[in-house]
Amino acid sequence: MKAITKEVVESKQPLLQKLLSKELQIISLKEALVMVGFVIGAAGLRAGMQFLPSVEPITFFAILSGWLLGKNKGVVVGAGALYASNFLVFGGQGPWTIVQAFAFGAAGYMGGFISKRLTYIEAILYMLGATVVFEIILNVFSGIFFGGNIILAFFTGSLFAGIHIISNLVFAFLLPVAGRQLKKGGFHEKNFLARHAAILNRKLGLSEPAEDSNE
Repeated sequence: MKAITKEVVESKQPLLQKLLSKELQIISLKEALVMVGFVIGAAGLRAGMQFLPSVEPITFFAILSGWLLGKNKGVVVGAGALYASNFLVFGGQGPWTIVQAFAFGAAGYMGGFISKRLTYIEAILYMLGATVVFEIILNVFSGIFFGGNIILAFFTGSLFAGIHIISNLVFAFLLPVAGRQLKKGGFHEKNFLARHAAILNRKLGLSEPAEDSNE
């Protein structure tokens, strides 16, 4: 009886493996669509907010992407949204683009460390940390690039940095709400499905799919 049961289970493994692979493909497609939507939304909102000094939505979208989709995808959304929005805002592209993209990418990477159940305290701390890192990176670059006086860059940019921090803390309260809604897309199921697909592949002697290194 046990032998028969084992044969039945093993006979269904290829079908189960195909179903898991199909589900992983669906989730990957959802991720790609969400990333494109985040980049477009962040870029558009930044362009609309450009007349509000130091107020920007990219940090929010970058952290949200890192949280839902993984570190690497958070980096792509943060840097991609900055690059796209620089075509729409005053100042445009320049040597500062690389620095800004790196800073917003860092915010997306930090989002990948957020726990699945994000609290408002965690949202505030991560948003605060990402904004402070952004200001440090940007002011160090500004100090080096424009005259070499980093201390002066921090001093002259302190007012804008304060506005940036306060406005991003307002965005922080939207993170748990947005995350709860988007988690219904099943993004957090990807690792679970990938692990089980890998187990089945090993049992069937198939090559294992590459793990998503951004999780």
